Amino acid sequence: MSNILDKTEFNQDDILEIITSRLEESINIEFKDARALSSENGKEISKDVSAFANSDGGIIFYGINEENHVATSPSFIDGNKYNKEWLENKITTNIQQAINNLLIIPVRFDNDISKTVYIVKIPKSRNSPHINGDKKYYRRYNFKSVPMEEYEVRDSYFRMNGSSVYVDKTVISLEETRYEGYYKFIFHIQAANSGNFIAEKYRIACNIKDFGLAEISSPNTYIATHKLEEGYKISTNEVPPIFPNEVLKILNFSIEVSNRNYYDFIENVKFDFYTYNLGSFESEPQHGLTNIMKELVEKHNAKTKSE
Repeated sequence: MSNILDKTEFNQDDILEIITSRLEESINIEFKDARALSSENGKEISKDVSAFANSDGGIIFYGINEENHVATSPSFIDGNKYNKEWLENKITTNIQQAINNLLIIPVRFDNDISKTVYIVKIPKSRNSPHINGDKKYYRRYNFKSVPMEEYEVRDSYFRMNGSSVYVDKTVISLEETRYEGYYKFIFHIQAANSGNFIAEKYRIACNIKDFGLAEISSPNTYIATHKLEEGYKISTNEVPPIFPNEVLKILNFSIEVSNRNYYDFIENVKFDFYTYNLGSFESEPQHGLTNIMKELVEKHNAKTKSE
């Protein structure tokens, strides 16, 4: 299953595909059978969840058997006994501080609550390290959740007490062009700081690949645009400070493409955002931007046709 880590919705067919394709566990994926929810104190559940949050994030599937780290068959959970609220309570009461944007997705086979699989999607936390109910910190190592070393906990606290810059939102609009038969997309990239200190030394970059005959430009002088073999890299040459919990527009550029080249462009173009902050480097593929662009074109064409 492609891009499973990007999914936020699952159904019965998705679970069956995971099993029939013999998906393997990894540092970001773990399968747990129904017995994993039998722990009354929940500390084993929260141990695994906090380990993902303290590492690179990932997904835990509760209700799938595994053999040699490969998904083999369903192991249904009785949702009457272990409902979503019960599972959420075991996680939230045993992990400090709370993990933001954690998702719990129940899948009922044949609409039968007694045949439930729970998908717990855990983001890479910007507020790590999170301590478990047994007073230990955990991280992912291969297929396991292991205790963190003292220096790893210390380094995590250092990052927490610094700035944490990330791409918060991308706003896209479709505007008129000087020439008929062209689409012009305007991109406004917003960055945010979820850390506890002002971010002053950072850089946000957008790599645009496989864009064909489209033209890319930026109206601002503070934008540095570099043409690479695989595409364009657009990044900030000068950056304003971002205060904690503040959101600023950082990048502004346009992509212009003719009607006849649009479909080839929209099927192939790829966007990747890169964030540099406090010596760290993060890459965030943006799979949803082309869907926004398609919707804008569809609305534009429908409006033009009705006029």
